[in-house]
Amino acid sequence: MKIKYNELDKSIEIKDELKSHYTLMKIVMILNLISAVLQLLDINETGIGFVEITFFIIGIISLIILYIFIFKKTTSDKIPIEKIERLTKISIFGKKQFSLKLKNGKKRDLTELKSETEYNELKKMFSEIGIIN
Repeated sequence: MKIKYNELDKSIEIKDELKSHYTLMKIVMILNLISAVLQLLDINETGIGFVEITFFIIGIISLIILYIFIFKKTTSDKIPIEKIERLTKISIFGKKQFSLKLKNGKKRDLTELKSETEYNELKKMFSEIGIIN
């Protein structure tokens, strides 16, 4: 488990490559959005067809994903304890995903937690620190 509690700063330090992964995802979504806008610029001349509808859908999906990555998720490596609301566990298609819910409404995904035992260890550490689930 690459999540440590720093007693001096009273913060949680998370060692993972989430920041670079999210940055790459944001770049891909921006490129998708630019491609969709460029494709839809000639809609007056070409008319609405299958390609235009497809690029419109790709543009909308890219906007939604960009919104989520920019406003709903965070990649902070060092999170002060007072900003953490709780530890959450979600099961999607049988795969468990763990995250920290912050008081500002954002979520910090914990990609390094792979098993239920690591989740229980982190939960125990949070209860010792004073973070209520």
